[in-house]
Amino acid sequence: MIEVYRADATQVRGDRVAADAIPDEAIWIDLINPSKQEEQAVERLCAIEVPTREEMREIEVSSRLYSEDGADFMTASVVFGLDSGRPAFAPVTFILTGSRLVTLRYTEPKSFAIYSAKLCRGQTETSAALAHVLGADEREPQTPASAPSSKNGPRIPTADSILIGLLETVIDRVADMLEAIAADLDHIATDIFASSKDKKPIANHEFKELLRRIGAAGDLASRTRESLATLDRMMPYLQFVLEGRKAGKDSRFRVKAMNRDITSLNDFVSFLSNKTTFLLDTTVGMISIEQNAIIKIFSVAAVGFMPPTLIASIYGMNFEIMPELHWAHGYPLALVAMIVSAVLPLVFFRYKNWL
Repeated sequence: MIEVYRADATQVRGDRVAADAIPDEAIWIDLINPSKQEEQAVERLCAIEVPTREEMREIEVSSRLYSEDGADFMTASVVFGLDSGRPAFAPVTFILTGSRLVTLRYTEPKSFAIYSAKLCRGQTETSAALAHVLGADEREPQTPASAPSSKNGPRIPTADSILIGLLETVIDRVADMLEAIAADLDHIATDIFASSKDKKPIANHEFKELLRRIGAAGDLASRTRESLATLDRMMPYLQFVLEGRKAGKDSRFRVKAMNRDITSLNDFVSFLSNKTTFLLDTTVGMISIEQNAIIKIFSVAAVGFMPPTLIASIYGMNFEIMPELHWAHGYPLALVAMIVSAVLPLVFFRYKNWL
């Protein structure tokens, strides 16, 4: 499937087109799980070689960030499935070739839908805010590719600005996912410490559920770190590419801001990893406490039944000369002796605060 975005004097329009109907004025070509025919059509139009799905999954930096045939190829792991409650990561390739941006993906991250909707509504412009941050003395004349369509009209997006906007949205989605992980870990901590106040033992299935939730959060945090690592490696290369394309200060500033965001998110992932380890150790400790409590109950019960068992064993022996066997009150006395011998150890354990 191919979605193309083109700009006119007033707005950006997105359309789904066939392989033989890609317009020359398209500034963003989005390849979604493309067929071989669609890949070949984009290769002919942009004079590039689209990487295969296997090549996108390679972990070497040289396979993810490179320039070829006058185009710059950048691959990063992007989160998807966050809204469905089953987040995962998949590689997405961004290709800057001339005045076009080509994206290649085999999943449907929500970040692409969010940014494309903003792009078509004309809500991706951030130059005013950036100019305020940079200061009036740091502003520079705009290049023709990024100049406004009129003196007071909207800015026409370029391939560079679209790529930066997409990456900003991707990073925002990663931040949203980390917030969801942090909230889930807070709920897990509440469940763990709330259960420790209850004298009722925790069932095995509850412990299994806690361990499952902790494991899922830890796994997701680990995979998020891998995704941030690909984005972190991508930022210096993107900065180098933008300098070669003579992008404006606004673009370079936004890349630096993304780099700072990635650094802060990496720190937050480290915090979440430490918290996950702490909760895992706490849960294992709770399991050990529950097991020790059960073993203690059996130990106390064994100690409590030892004296009655001893008495019953003595009077169960088959000796002819046992004076107590002929007593009228021998049987009641034996029962009383068993009860007293069982109660006294329990009272002693309670006095020593062993129970």
